[in-house]
Amino acid sequence: MLLIAVTGPVGSGKTTLLATLAAWSRAQGFPPDGFLARAVRRASPLLGAAGYELEWVADGRVMPFAERSGPGRPAYVFCADALNAARVWATGLRAAAPRPLVVLDEFGLLEARGEGHLALWPDLAAADPEVVAIAVRTDVLEAVTLRLGRPFDLVIDAEDPGAWEKLRSAYREHRDWMRVGGYGAGAGGLEMSLGSALHGLRIPLRGLLMSSLQSSVMTLAGAGLGRRGRVVWVPLIAAGLKALSPAGSRLRPMLAISMQGLLYGGAVTVLGWNALGVGLGGFLVGAWAASQGIVLQWLLVGEHLLRAYDALTGWVARHWHVGAPALGAVIAGWILLWGAAVCAATLVTWRRRTLPRRFQELMARRLEGLRADDAPPPTRRQAALSGLRDLSRPAFWLPLLVIAAVVVAAGAPWSDAAWMGVRAVTLGFLIFTAARAFEPRRLAAWLRRRGHWGPAEALEKALRGRRRPAG
Repeated sequence: MLLIAVTGPVGSGKTTLLATLAAWSRAQGFPPDGFLARAVRRASPLLGAAGYELEWVADGRVMPFAERSGPGRPAYVFCADALNAARVWATGLRAAAPRPLVVLDEFGLLEARGEGHLALWPDLAAADPEVVAIAVRTDVLEAVTLRLGRPFDLVIDAEDPGAWEKLRSAYREHRDWMRVGGYGAGAGGLEMSLGSALHGLRIPLRGLLMSSLQSSVMTLAGAGLGRRGRVVWVPLIAAGLKALSPAGSRLRPMLAISMQGLLYGGAVTVLGWNALGVGLGGFLVGAWAASQGIVLQWLLVGEHLLRAYDALTGWVARHWHVGAPALGAVIAGWILLWGAAVCAATLVTWRRRTLPRRFQELMARRLEGLRADDAPPPTRRQAALSGLRDLSRPAFWLPLLVIAAVVVAAGAPWSDAAWMGVRAVTLGFLIFTAARAFEPRRLAAWLRRRGHWGPAEALEKALRGRRRPAG
């Protein structure tokens, strides 16, 4: 939920600004909800009105809300029917589909004391609308924030000449981030369903297929964004959600998806959203998919990887009299081939603007079967133990064992092989433990605390996308 405060003193135009936002949202095809407190018989623009009416944004109904009282009494007497109608409305939001926009007018002295419209907040928060804009008097903003139990993501001064543009821009940005979150959940769904199946069946070239799909998903997501560079968050979110897999965090898929997103996003940011930028983005995605395994092995064993290759090709040349190409040529050819294949698939998606139906169905499933929302995040001890288990997997120690055997057979001392093993195990443990300890919900909270509400909203949207309806 994006929570916006429109602040200002009495008569500053807070209600007018919220009414304008509601009308604009409706014109964009996103029906608003909530209510506005319309002043009745205001003697001065800077003074409280003689009374207020409650205007329901959804259908335009108007009902009496408050009348100014006499001396020695509270400033206003509130209509019980209006207060009850507001409570019924807030309760009904829980059973309804999340609203694109809810406006509340206004939170003042009563709400700062924990009374008035503040009673609606628990139901409203549980309903989780996409955007909530609340008119808040400036002098009670801090008290209202404490009562709500969470900070406002954005505070806009109604007297600021650019207030409307800031409010509209925030709403537009939020639509972008919702698209990013939805496609991030879909990309994660492909990884959880198709990716896991291909990995379990050991299908050859499964990395090529998955990288082509991830690049195509980014292309579809970016086509509808106001700022194309935000597409980089689609794979980053999918990679983060991988941490919620029942099988636990898988380093290679998380790293692959993250790097592919950064490379694709960099290409379209530099070259623009056109065939050249999208095609280069796809090529870089494929190139990383082809080279990631080599890069990881290099990080783990260093120059011993080259020594093992040289020793192996030398043995083949001496015993079989068959020459082997240079390692650089083999790697370059492999990377170019994968890059070209993913580039072609990406450009096809860019022209057709859709994926095959079967892949669309897999995306629609999103993230079924992931760790339950109420499951506690892993502790440091649990992450460390999981990291140790990852070290015992054949995918880790078997390549290491082969490289060590080749290096020793080529005449290297045993101490070199031992130090190579120590380095690989140490780095592997640290990396695996960090991946196991990653928790996307903590990341979303961290981003929001630092003012990056857009990525936080997108990640929370992806997490909501995997929840199954109650009952």
